[in-house]
Amino acid sequence: MKKSERQMMIKQMVLNEEIGTQDELLNKLKNKGIDATQATISRDIKELNLVKTPSVKGGTKYTIYQNNQLTIEDKLSSTLREVVDNITQVQFMNVVKTIPGNAHVIGALMDDIPFTEVVGTVAGNDTIMIISKNEYEATKMYNYLTDRMHKTL
Repeated sequence: MKKSERQMMIKQMVLNEEIGTQDELLNKLKNKGIDATQATISRDIKELNLVKTPSVKGGTKYTIYQNNQLTIEDKLSSTLREVVDNITQVQFMNVVKTIPGNAHVIGALMDDIPFTEVVGTVAGNDTIMIISKNEYEATKMYNYLTDRMHKTL
């Protein structure tokens, strides 16, 4: 199966069903005869702009994030408002806590913006560490992120 066909199938599944994990998505694809690896699904999730949002059942589910007409900075602002629980500066780092399954979205957006204050990012499931050269640069980044969280488009 072609990548575009697999991604179209994933889009349809996400729109029509509540899918909360990559494993669940892999199993649903497998049940439809589509064999894919975890790495492939992870790339598809990023390319399709899937984010986790609260589900009706109380957990989280994948949703297609549709702010493609915005600049990267505006996408970051919108995403920060939608998925971030809190931001804490710890010396030369900022630790961003998100709704589970969304840290990679913030990380990808951060990596796409050429911040001079950022040396690198490390994203897990619900936490991203933004590493700066020093405490001063981390404070500038903290102020930027918290301002963006409260900015309206």
